[in-house]
Formats: sequence, C-alpha cells, structure tokens
Amino acid sequence: MELRFGTSGIPLTSPRPRTVDGIRRARELGLGHLEMAWSNGVRMSDASADEIAEVAREHDITLTAHAPYYVNLCGAPEIVARSRARLVEAGRLGERCGAASFCFHAGFYGKLDPAEATRRVEKELERVAAELRRKRHRIDVRAELTGKATQVGSLDEVLAWSAAVPGVLPCVDFSHRYARDLGRHNGYEDFAGTLAAIEAALGRAALDRLHVHAGGIEYGPRGERRHQPLRETKFRWRELLRALKDLRVGGWLVCESPKMEEDALLLQKTYQRIK
Repeated sequence: MELRFGTSGIPLTSPRPRTVDGIRRARELGLGHLEMAWSNGVRMSDASADEIAEVAREHDITLTAHAPYYVNLCGAPEIVARSRARLVEAGRLGERCGAASFCFHAGFYGKLDPAEATRRVEKELERVAAELRRKRHRIDVRAELTGKATQVGSLDEVLAWSAAVPGVLPCVDFSHRYARDLGRHNGYEDFAGTLAAIEAALGRAALDRLHVHAGGIEYGPRGERRHQPLRETKFRWRELLRALKDLRVGGWLVCESPKMEEDALLLQKTYQRIK
C-alpha cells in the first residue's frame, strides 16, 4: 500500500465547507487523502455519507475520520457510556463514507493510576470493537498517540491496546510524541525506533497500513500547546519523512497544520523527492 498524504479536515481553499467539495479540492491540488474532522461531533445523514463515498471513489481519494473530542473512556460511567456510543457511531458513519480507519483520543488519567486507566480503556475498546463487528462494520479503530502527559495514549499504551484487542490499531501522531516527551523524540533514529517498535509489537502488516498524523507543533511544560505551520516548527518533519520512506511505510499521513493543504503538499512533495 502506498503512503497517501492529506489534510485534517476540508481544505481551506475548498469553494464550500462540505466534505464532498473538500474531496474534489483535494484531488485538484494533487493530494490523495482527506481526514474527516468530526472533532465537535458527528452530524451527518446516511444519504450524505453515501454521497461522500461516491465522490471519494470517483476522485480516487482515500478517507479516514477523527472521532469527536468528547471521549473519555476513563471517566464516570455515564461519560464512558456516551463516549462508547460516539465511537461506535463514528465507526458506523465512517465506514458508510468509505473511510478505512477512524482515530480518537482515549481520555485522561485524572486521579486514576496509569495502569488502572489503561486497563479501563482496553476494556472499553473491547466493547467498541465487538459492537462494530456485531453490526458488520469493517473499519479500523485507532487509538491515537496523544500529546499531553495527562492524556491516556503513550506509545506503549497504544501498542498494548492494539496487540490485545482485535480490530484496534494505532494512530501514530509523531508530533504528539515529540510534544508529550517535551522535545526528546525529534530525530531520524527516534522516528525509525517508533516504527520498529510498531513492527515488533504488531507485525509488518501494521507498517504497511499505518494511520499517521504529523505537523508543526509547539509544546510547553505539560506537553502539546498548539499546532504550527511546518516552516515555523522545531519538529524535524523532514527526518520523519525519511524514516517513513526508508522503512517503506504505507497508509495515510494526515497533516494537522493551520496551513492545511499548503503543508500537506509540502510533506508530499518533500517525501517524493527523497531517494
């Protein structure tokens, strides 16, 4: 599988703020992917999802989705129940749109011991994945590597959930790891080491079909602070691209930059120039 590049959300230069128009604009720009950013909720009819799937097929654009931010699988029982329902609905509608994968932030440690928090997330992921299988929805459930130490979702945790729960795989946000580790994870050997850890835990197939996030990012004492344009960041994205190329990673690279399509195209063009 090739590595396709795209934006997190509808490109800024799309003539209208609709996903179908964003797909058409992505193709005009020469991108091959688009991530549907459902950060504030999934509000879409089945008919709209069917139209998105048709337009994506017509324009050869692959799709992923980002589930709502209102998810905390470590919260109070009523919060967990609502979170689980949001994830199942994101999976259902994502598949109907033609998306192959959807990602999400699993939640916050809060007052929980990290081991207990990760155990709770694994239990809830088992329920989400089982519900999607029961309803015959075929879409990757991707727990994202998160950017703050207060958030559940370190590399080790994401890989452990993926190894333990059928249907669950990682969404590896390299910018988040850089911010979470307060700048320590920021060179070719670091990026290649992350990819090697994924292969060791999940097998070569995980690298052949990997959901990746990357972009400029600023961090503070608690980790991720805000996204930045690529040309303003200290995150060494060029070295990340070389690691992805050297290790023959396939899948989808979603650019989470304020300069959405501009930086997605910069990532794609830089990657294509690497020999």
